[in-house]
This record gives sequence, structure tokens and C-alpha cells, in this order.
Amino acid sequence: MEMPLNGKNVLVTGSSMGIGKGLSECFARQGSNLVLTDLECRKEQLKAWAEELRRAYGIRTWTFHGDLTDLGGPERLYEEVTRVVSKIDVLVNNAGVCWFGKFSEMPLKRLDTMILLNCMAYAKLSRLFLPAMIERDEGGILNISSVSAFQPVPTLAIYAATKAFTQSFTEAMRAELPKGSRVVISTLNPPFTRTRLIQDAGVPQDYIPIMMSFMSVEEVVTPGVKAFGKGKGRFVPGLHNRILYLGMVRFIPHRLLFVLSRILTTRLSSFIPASILSLALKMKFRGKDPTEK
Repeated sequence: MEMPLNGKNVLVTGSSMGIGKGLSECFARQGSNLVLTDLECRKEQLKAWAEELRRAYGIRTWTFHGDLTDLGGPERLYEEVTRVVSKIDVLVNNAGVCWFGKFSEMPLKRLDTMILLNCMAYAKLSRLFLPAMIERDEGGILNISSVSAFQPVPTLAIYAATKAFTQSFTEAMRAELPKGSRVVISTLNPPFTRTRLIQDAGVPQDYIPIMMSFMSVEEVVTPGVKAFGKGKGRFVPGLHNRILYLGMVRFIPHRLLFVLSRILTTRLSSFIPASILSLALKMKFRGKDPTEK
């Protein structure tokens, strides 16, 4: 079921930077009005970004601030938004956090934040906005998942688990829609993407999954929004990623997948001398900051 995006009101969480910022511009190019949300500390950046989009694309924009991990945070955002904006046609659950390292060493505060933001906020906001979409028989929810949703990922154990939650939850919501519903519920499943999420999580540049697949924000969001507009249930950017994560991973025996996961979720520095690795990283990133945008 295709969904036209021109003139629709689209709410994007975590929209002042990274994939959220890229998604908001992509929807703006489609003529969507934007409801942008982020943390209070990002207030000025968000306001400036909203104004830039308004001028560039001739759309309406609104900005809201708050912490979705606070008790009642998603409920407050819903109440504030619905008081000001007549209706939300599309909800984009994008805000999220990550952490790299062994689970046994993970700070408990980071664990709390990740589950509250990556899981609870997605579920609550979806629950709050979905009923009106079903009643109108139009609208959509786009949940930002990850290729890590399709298998366990050592050193990113909780992050991958939250994305597996997002994947299962989204697909179940989609299956519960009334027969013939025009509501679109989908996931966008990017690989590692060039955003500050990588740096904030402490993911090293020589982490093997990054070397295997590392995309820019534009490479992720443009085809991702296009797929959502066409009503696709999930979308993995990049043909090689689709072959690997939607094809090979599904058919690899569990025991072999476990072994491969242990090997591939390590650092190249565990196998390659530092001098050779340094040259390889320079060639891979061509002098660019892997956390740009």
C-alpha cells in the first residue's frame, strides 16, 4: 500500500543530528510538514534546523523538546504535540543510543537509558499515535531498527537486542492492522552509518562490522523513505547488506552463526599489525571523520 507524503505531518524523534536529521530533510523534500523533537540540550540546533528546512522547502515546522527516557516522557511529548498540531500522519521513531563493549562491563545507567529509549519510547509513542491512524485508515509508523536486529551481536549485546525488539514489535503491529488497512508500519534497518552515534558508543574504527559495511546518512535515508512511501514492511539499505542480512544470515546454522558472530564482532587490530591497519583505515575512510553528520 503506497502512501503519499506531500502535505503530511511527520513527527521525527532525535531529529537534530544523524539519521534523524537526514530523515527529516528527506521527508521535507517530499513536501511533508515536520514535527521535530530532541533533547532540551539540542534545543537551539533543532530550532535552527527546523527554520532551515522551512525556508528551503516551503513547509511548516514545529519543534518540541524533552527526554523520552524520563518517567512519562513519551506521554508528555504526545500531549504537547497533539495540543499544537492538528494530527500526526507519520510517526518516525528514530531517537536511540548505543554502547560498545562487553556486556559484563556495561554501565547500568547506560543499560537503563538504552532500553528505555530504544524500546519503551518506541512502544509508547506507537501506542499513543497508532489508534488515530487506524481510525482514519491512513498514516504510518517508521521505526528505525538496524541490521543488528537479525542476529545476536557480541560487544553490542543490548543494542542488538533492543533492535530485535523493535523488529519483532513492528512486524507484529503490522500484522495486527485490520485487513485492507491503508496504514503503513515499517522498519528501516541501516548498517553502521556515519553519525555521532558511533563515537558516542565508543565503537572503534577498526571494528570489523564497520569495515564490512559503513554507509553515509544520505545512502540510508533516501532509499529508506522511498521504501516506506511504497509501503514496504522493512528495508535494508545496500544490496550487499540485503544479501547478507536478509539472505545468508537466515540460512546459516545457528551454531555456525554463533561462531561467526564471535569472530566478526572483534577489532581488526586483534589480527593485523598496527602499521598495516593504519593504512587500511586511511584508505577506507579517505581522511573523512567516520562520525560526520
